[in-house]
Order: sequence, then structure tokens, then C-alpha cells
Amino acid sequence: MIEAIFLFRDALYGALVIALVCSALGVYVVLRRIVFVGASLAQMSTLGIATSFWLAGVGGAGVLPSKPVILSLLATLLGVVFFATGMRRARIPADARIGVAYVVAGALAILFIAKAAVGEAHDIFLQGNILGITRSDWLVLLGVSVPVLLVHVLFYKEFLFISFDQETARTLGYRVERWTLLLYLTIGLSIAFAMQFAGLMLVFDFLVLPAVTGLLLARGMGGVFAWAIGAGLAAAGIGFSLSLPFDLPTGPAIVAVSGALVIVAWLVRRLRER
Repeated sequence: MIEAIFLFRDALYGALVIALVCSALGVYVVLRRIVFVGASLAQMSTLGIATSFWLAGVGGAGVLPSKPVILSLLATLLGVVFFATGMRRARIPADARIGVAYVVAGALAILFIAKAAVGEAHDIFLQGNILGITRSDWLVLLGVSVPVLLVHVLFYKEFLFISFDQETARTLGYRVERWTLLLYLTIGLSIAFAMQFAGLMLVFDFLVLPAVTGLLLARGMGGVFAWAIGAGLAAAGIGFSLSLPFDLPTGPAIVAVSGALVIVAWLVRRLRER
């Protein structure tokens, strides 16, 4: 098993970087009750990737077919602007708009994937290609994740404030919409780069399950972030390590470990309450 992990060490590093940034940002996704916004952004990111695959299938030239992250990023940022600013004055309920974005983006992505030239495009669309991460890939992921995490360290209090009490924040002069847009931009940027490797299921897992584990175990916000990041990294490391010797799909193996950690956290919480 050690030899297999060493052989795929770059893929492991990439999985750990994705787990780190998505688990940290996932705390805001869960606290703000925007889980389905996160799912919709991930779905829009897959639409961008699927469009790149389709362009390659129809003989599209240029950088877009060869660089799925470009269209993935554009589609995700479009969703970020829509969810962060475009929904404030609309008459349609927020959950309906999120549902429309999720369903339409998902349907279009499937249609583009159906006509894609890539033989295993459907599997990449759902499960990602974690084992295909190279050294340059995880360095790019790290280069994106470090600035995102630095923004969250610098503006930790502001992000928490607008997440918990927007009305008081407005009263004190905070531009809530701008802070919300910045928060969504960091989430969308992380999703767009993670999606091309991790796939829809794994990215959504890292955005939700580690944060739930943190909320079950921690007594303060600092602890929530610490437990969430720890749970995400543990799930990535354990799931990745188990998938190789047992010949399991890496993404689903990581998700299964994340689910197991949530169950353990719930049991620990119950024991504390007693």
C-alpha cells in the first residue's frame, strides 16, 4: 500500500489541497444555509467543463477545449454574481431560483457530455480524476487555495459578522452585499479549480460533510473550523489510502470516509449530552 501511495503521491497532495480549502469554506456554506447554492455553483462549474469537452468533440479550436478550467471558472463566476447580487430584488423565491440554476445547468452539462469526444467524460463529470493529478496540477491548486485562505484569515471577523447578523452589520456601516460577493467569489473560485479534478460529488462532499462534523464536535467557531479542516484532510488521506489497495473509486471512497466521520461525530455529541 505504501508503494502505491508513493506512486500517486501527487494525486494525494492534490486531494489534500482540495480538502483543505473546500472544508474551510464549507463552514460558511453550512452556517449561511447556502448548501444548495454551493451545489448549484458546482453544477455550473461542471457545465463549463462539459462545454469544453463538447467543443473538443466538434473540433473546436483554441484554448477553450484544451483548458476546461477556463469555461468552468467563467460559468462559476456567472453563478456567483447571480446568487450574490442578482437575487436581492427578484420576485421569485430564492430556493426556486437556486433550483432552476441547478436543474438547467445539470441538464445542459449532461447533454454536452453525451456529445463529448472524451471517452470517459461521463465518469470524469461525476467522479473527477483525482488519480490523474500531476505535480503541476496540485501546485496550481495550491496557488489558488493559498490566496483564498489568506483572504479568509484577514477578513475572518467580517465574514462571520455578515453571515450571522446582516442587519446589525448594515447598521454599523458594513456593505453586506460587497462582502457577500467577495465570500461567494472565494467559494466559486475554489469550486471551479477543484471541479476539474475532484468531480461534482467529491467537491460537494468537502463543502458540506466536514463542516457538519465540525459543528457537531466543536464548542466555538475556531473549533468548528479546526475540526472541519481536520475532518476534510482525514477523509481525503484515509479514503485515498484505502482506495488504492482495495481497487476502489477514489472519490466515492473519500465520501464514504467523510460520512463515517459525521456518524462518529454525532455519536460523540450524543455521549457528551448524556
